[in-house]
Amino acid sequence: MRRVALVDYGKLELQDNCSAVQALQPGTVKVDVHACAICGSDLALYRGQRSLKDERYFGHEFSGVVTDAGAGAGGIKNGMRVGSELSRTCGRCWNCLNGMQNYCRSMNDALLPGGFSEETLVLNTEDYSFLSPIPDELDFETAALLEPTNCAYRIASKAALVPGSSVVVFGLGAMGLISALILKSFGAGTIVGVDRSKERLAKVQSLGFMEVVDSSDDKWLDKVHALTSQHGADVVIEATGAVPVLGSAFEAVRPGGRIVVGSVYHADAGALKLLPIMRKEITIAGAKGPYPQLLSDGTSAPVRILTKLQPELKALVSVYDYKDALQAFEDALSGRAVKAVVRFK
Repeated sequence: MRRVALVDYGKLELQDNCSAVQALQPGTVKVDVHACAICGSDLALYRGQRSLKDERYFGHEFSGVVTDAGAGAGGIKNGMRVGSELSRTCGRCWNCLNGMQNYCRSMNDALLPGGFSEETLVLNTEDYSFLSPIPDELDFETAALLEPTNCAYRIASKAALVPGSSVVVFGLGAMGLISALILKSFGAGTIVGVDRSKERLAKVQSLGFMEVVDSSDDKWLDKVHALTSQHGADVVIEATGAVPVLGSAFEAVRPGGRIVVGSVYHADAGALKLLPIMRKEITIAGAKGPYPQLLSDGTSAPVRILTKLQPELKALVSVYDYKDALQAFEDALSGRAVKAVVRFK
């Protein structure tokens, strides 16, 4: 079995002759991995910003085909095309009973060895599900974006968008862009993307669904205001994970506006000026995904919208064969790839 292994901080290896995954236990599913996307948390592990004990989630954005479903696999069957998500939780712990299923206490040790390998075991029971079936028309490379699409759907939901509202998105990586696309489908008016990467700005501008502003320009705020009727955005999405940008979000949002924080910060706030929260009566909402978001027929809302947005999302994905996986990580780290996906099949 082939595997991309994180052997130490800053050190990856292509291991071509790994042992096959262990025998199935009840409630476990074996997946033949076709594609795995690189998440920001994977990069944080690689850079040493997270403990290696979290390696059990290294490669959690994957898609593939179920080759062996153990007893009690929660409706997941052999031969199913699946993507990694989080569509069901235990429903019994305090967090689940209080509407915080994204903090379900059953969400531990879900993967072994993870999606950066040709095969992985996945915890999947009637109570807890890491996998969601995907339709035939959704290709595996795009389906690897199911988990970030779930997170972005949570961000968009927390925006409490009124159709026609203006939106500013800080950070034009995968999370920011998928959130913007979902908000557009929800009826957003003007959408403005703010980033300092010239490559990303050019790529996003070529897609044609949002305005772009270079944050390295001293006049960036003036440009944002010019695009939002001079009063600031109704909704701001902070998707960079850079603490100073949260201060920029305070500047970009209108009085009485809403900021949704959907990024992970690896540094303390420091000297961040908080007075605008009171002065402008800003509402700040956190958005932690993935979150079980099911439609009335029991299907996954993120699967539905991922399938709908597949043409736009394919333009954001850079696909690398397994042998080029180290280059995929380099391009993800540098920002050259908006979303890097490693293909095993």
